[in-house]
Amino acid sequence: MINDLEIIKMASAMARHAATRHSVIAENIANADTVNYKAKDLEAFADAYHRIQNSTGKSADDAVWRRQHSTVVSAASPNGNTVSLEDQMMRSADAQQNHDAAITIYKKTIDLMRASLGRGN
Repeated sequence: MINDLEIIKMASAMARHAATRHSVIAENIANADTVNYKAKDLEAFADAYHRIQNSTGKSADDAVWRRQHSTVVSAASPNGNTVSLEDQMMRSADAQQNHDAAITIYKKTIDLMRASLGRGN
């Protein structure tokens, strides 16, 4: 029953997107010294969510996040690598905030349902 609520599906998809983005960022950091490595990122959650919602027969549970080359803030290093550790740290903090927001949405929805049933916290 609870898993049928759209807000729960959205919060779950948002948390999965943030976790997947963290793994992509970790991969970028691990390859910071690899010759000709191009930094990657995921498409924005809102874009991915709308794409999935508009696909016939798909739900947020079926989400497949598209990887893309991230926009390079600075020029590539002499070895062709485009990973900027500062940029990756900023992206990591953004992914963490998105994950925290998803968990907060989930918790507040559960709290609201409990309150409506008269069960409180």
